[in-house]
Amino acid sequence: MRSLRIFLIACGIWYLCNLVLLWPQVYAGTLPLIYPGLDLGQGKPVFGLLLDAWLIVGIQLAAIGVVALWGARQPWKYIALVPVIVLTEAVGAAWDIYSLLCSGEAAWFVITTLAAHGVIAIGAWYAWSASHRDKTQQG
Repeated sequence: MRSLRIFLIACGIWYLCNLVLLWPQVYAGTLPLIYPGLDLGQGKPVFGLLLDAWLIVGIQLAAIGVVALWGARQPWKYIALVPVIVLTEAVGAAWDIYSLLCSGEAAWFVITTLAAHGVIAIGAWYAWSASHRDKTQQG
């Protein structure tokens, strides 16, 4: 269960960090780097709406992060979080690919985020597999 506990703690912390990274005052400064050359409407009400929408994503990720941290106390009881995390990462990866192809998102940013999604998915697979092996060995 150690690997599952570590995975849940790592994801919990990462998802809470995403809330900080998507906080409007932080994210507003990074959006021009992520979408270079696009008029994002900075200074207009629509830009505030964009930042608010991303804040909601951050809050949703943080909610998963809080549950993951809580679940790390009893990892086997909360193993169902692993598929939730994998699906969350799959949706994020699909969004990143869409954003690269259709929305002008910077390739360096897409590659970075796809790598993060991949690391989390591989970690999930390892934690899931190791936990089931541990549970089988325990009887």
